[in-house]
Amino acid sequence: MTLASLAAFGGALFILFFTPGPGNAAMVARTIDAGPVHGWLYGSGIITGDIVWLTVAVTGLAALAERAGPYVWIGKAIGVAILLWMAWGSLRSGLWPKPPVPVTSGLKRSAGYGATYLAGVAMPLTNPKAILFYLAFLPAFFDLSTVRMGDYAVMVTMMLALYALTTAVHVTLAERARDWLVAKGVKSRADLATAFVMASVAVWLAIS
Repeated sequence: MTLASLAAFGGALFILFFTPGPGNAAMVARTIDAGPVHGWLYGSGIITGDIVWLTVAVTGLAALAERAGPYVWIGKAIGVAILLWMAWGSLRSGLWPKPPVPVTSGLKRSAGYGATYLAGVAMPLTNPKAILFYLAFLPAFFDLSTVRMGDYAVMVTMMLALYALTTAVHVTLAERARDWLVAKGVKSRADLATAFVMASVAVWLAIS
């Protein structure tokens, strides 16, 4: 793999990661709803799923992945269920607001960490955009059969670095918006908007 092909891979990743889509929208909504830790966990789940598809493409398991296609609905159903559960939580928070949770209440804050991460993982694993990019676009872009372990490690490192940047931008902006919403006393309306976004992403995931 040449430096030119790696540079082209990085450029394609930049477009894939920063292009507005349901994954970034859900990450922003999750940050506004539950805080930056959840935003980072959702982003970590997304990049985990992306690395899975890259590994499938590089190791030549695309044919096996196609055979497993009929069972993708299982992961999709899990992702949709988690997103709807998050949407319901935001809806309840918007309709029946409660006093803020104290910072010292770590147990309550960490209650949904696992669900947030799994929802992030489910997004690219069942997202046709991610599947098309890694299984169809990349093989046409350069010869994946020539990728060695060192090349693979560099590709994964590039993915982690670029998606860390993507997550940092979205989570930071969403956190600032969250602080502003709390200060202005309109958090309940933001929760309702968050519920709508999460439910919309769930519907998109279900029908895509």
